[in-house]
Amino acid sequence: MSRVACVTLLFAATAAAQIPAPALADARAGRVDAAVAALKPIRNADAQELLCKLYSSVDGRDEAITACESAASLAPSNSDYALELARVYGNKADHSGTFTGMRMVSKIRGSFEKAVQLNPKNVEALSDLGQFYAEAPGIVGGGLDKARDIANRLKPLSAARAHRLSAMIAAKSKDDATAEAEYRAELAVAHSPEAYVDLASFYRSRKQADRAAQNAKLALAADPHHGPDTLDAAAILIDLKQPIEAIAALRAYLGTQQIELSAFAHAHVLLGNALKATGDTAGAQKEYAAALALAANYDAARKGAGQ
Repeated sequence: MSRVACVTLLFAATAAAQIPAPALADARAGRVDAAVAALKPIRNADAQELLCKLYSSVDGRDEAITACESAASLAPSNSDYALELARVYGNKADHSGTFTGMRMVSKIRGSFEKAVQLNPKNVEALSDLGQFYAEAPGIVGGGLDKARDIANRLKPLSAARAHRLSAMIAAKSKDDATAEAEYRAELAVAHSPEAYVDLASFYRSRKQADRAAQNAKLALAADPHHGPDTLDAAAILIDLKQPIEAIAALRAYLGTQQIELSAFAHAHVLLGNALKATGDTAGAQKEYAAALALAANYDAARKGAGQ
């Protein structure tokens, strides 16, 4: 639920029609503050959903929740809006203390379940609900049997996502051999950068740094259009102290015309972190400044800049 891909938005023509063209252009160009200023007064579900994603892209968790709650209220039959609300609740819980996180679990579960109820064939909603069931303890509504049921429901809709969820279930059961096999099955079916990122994340969690880095680099090679998976793979490489490939990939992302919601502020911060790791302090500061020019209150960028 914490993946960068969770904050992107492919704009359908019907949605774009209800959003002013300048605000849409700012969102696509990553100009978070400008887009937010234009969208805040607009009380329709599409605008509020875009506002939610913009806030999420720069870790504005409370503001994202308010906007997503508004979108879900204005369009209560929209599965995607219920899904995004569950995701922002989850993001808030992940970055809160234990007490606050536990208080939010029922909201997270309820929103994921509602998204699936509204559209039983919503692959993203099923996948995220299954992940919630796999990770959450039974006392708050989780459970591996529930997750397995979701994996079976995913099979005819997306074999790749079914394998991915089965891998998570196996990992939770401490069956690393099966988890690795399922992640590799996801890769064999999907041949996607996302599948490489999933495998890299698994290896990183198991402290197999070489394998994690190898698959992160393969994710970059498999993402010629430099989409959100490029950011995820670059973040893994930076975490593994292999910033060189990350720097090239992030610059490529920033030089690409995105057709989705652009996470350019986040990309600038990642690039700043990568440059700092190589000793290029001046270059890092330029990147943090570039992020702040897009989103002045972005805490990660302000921290990098020493503010």
